[in-house]
Amino acid sequence: MQAFSNIVRFVVCILLQMLLFNRLWLFGVCHPYVYILCLLALPIQVPRWAEMLIGAATGLIMDCICSSPGVHMAACTLVAYLRPMMIKALVQEPDRVVQDISSAVIGKTEYLKLLVLLTLIHHTAVFMLDAWSLAAWWLTLIRIVCSSALTILLLLAYDRLRYA
Repeated sequence: MQAFSNIVRFVVCILLQMLLFNRLWLFGVCHPYVYILCLLALPIQVPRWAEMLIGAATGLIMDCICSSPGVHMAACTLVAYLRPMMIKALVQEPDRVVQDISSAVIGKTEYLKLLVLLTLIHHTAVFMLDAWSLAAWWLTLIRIVCSSALTILLLLAYDRLRYA
């Protein structure tokens, strides 16, 4: 049953990103990437190889949707690689957690730290690879900060609605 809910969340996140959030550019610098929820919320017991494969597949799908040559695949694979290490570093007892990652399962503070770190890592990778230059580094930094803030707010709202 848990696998089915993860598949449904994956499809919904991709569809929302494709149909709604890809069209949303606030002030020309703020672009939320809510599809990373399907990577962040994966259960801890997913094998490392499967997590990396899910990350690469998620990024590949987003690259096909966004017509970006490997940007999302690289960022999602990076998030999938770093996620288990971040969980071990931030979560008090990661071995006890057997459900999807959420604030209800690991605690609000730990969830917020994990969400902020992995979202910043993802968005930094996406926008730095997309810019491929440090010529307008300030604009890239603004995009990273604004997009990360909006993504974090949207993902926290989802978590709050789902586990309220």
